[in-house]
Amino acid sequence: MILISHNTFTPQLGTCLPGVVYEGRASVYGLATDHEGRILACRRGGDRVVLPGGGLEEEEAEEDALCREVAEETGYQVLAVRSLCRAWQYHNHRFAKPPVNKHCHFFIMVVARTPSSPAEADHVPHWLDPGELIASLTFESHRWAVRVLRGMVTPR
Repeated sequence: MILISHNTFTPQLGTCLPGVVYEGRASVYGLATDHEGRILACRRGGDRVVLPGGGLEEEEAEEDALCREVAEETGYQVLAVRSLCRAWQYHNHRFAKPPVNKHCHFFIMVVARTPSSPAEADHVPHWLDPGELIASLTFESHRWAVRVLRGMVTPR
C-alpha cells in the first residue's frame, strides 16, 4: 500500500439544514480509473450513484477502511492508494439514520483488473466516463473530488 500526505484545504459542501445537529463522521472514498479513462462508481437503490467507500469502523485506519469498503461495494481488491483531497459533506441519511457531516478523505487507487468477490446486493459497480459520472453522482463532495482528479479544480 502506497500513501502520500494529503492537502490541507478542506471545503464544506452540501446543505446544512437549520436547527439540525450534525455529528462528524470520518469516511473514505476511492477513485480508480481503467485503461479507457473511466472511473469506478456504484449504483445504489437504482437512482443513487456514489464513489466506492464509506465510514470508518472504530479504531480502523483509513487505508484499511478504504480496502474493506471497496471490496464490499465493488468486489475489487485495492492494490495501491494515494491521497487526493478531503472535503466535508452535510448528509441527511435516508432510512431514519441521524444526520452527519462526513469528513471525506478521497484517494486515488489502483484496483485489481477483475473483481475477486461479488459486490454487496445493494451496490452495482459501474465504470463511467468522467463527464457522465460528474453528472450522475449523488453527493457534491464526490463530484468535487472527480473534478480535482481531472484537474478541473485545484484544492489549495
